[in-house]
Amino acid sequence: MRPSMDVVSKKVAPAAAGESGAGLDLCHDALGYALRRAQVRSYELLFGILGQEALTPARITALSLIATHPGMSQSVLAEQLQVNRASVVKVIDALETKGFVQRCPVQGDRRSYALAVTQAGRAELHALRRKMDAYEAALAERLEAGERQQLMRLLEKVAPPGRG
Repeated sequence: MRPSMDVVSKKVAPAAAGESGAGLDLCHDALGYALRRAQVRSYELLFGILGQEALTPARITALSLIATHPGMSQSVLAEQLQVNRASVVKVIDALETKGFVQRCPVQGDRRSYALAVTQAGRAELHALRRKMDAYEAALAERLEAGERQQLMRLLEKVAPPGRG
């Protein structure tokens, strides 16, 4: 059973040298933990700018990929998003329900669909572009231009695009 937040203080003093807690700190100097904190901060900023009812980051990415790769198949989209086929179907279903994308039959292959962005989807992307620019600026506001570029290069090494 997890303790409630009112019982556990958000600020806990570290164990003193020689106490039994020594060596149990799995967060200090942990790349994964730092990336997770950055992700939490990133999402807080994103939804603060876009609003709580906005498309999820996965749906925004999918919409952008479909717009920039007309005729993309669901399988290719799943590969690009690094998700399984069932997950990508849910993303496409949600975008289709909002009228942002449509599935178009592929001639000669009754099981495949080519994905296309609708006019409403293009309008949504144009509206998102302005908000995403504000989001990117807020996310990098504490970084100098060179630091932002360096961080982007380092993150590419940690998490290469595609299946690296």
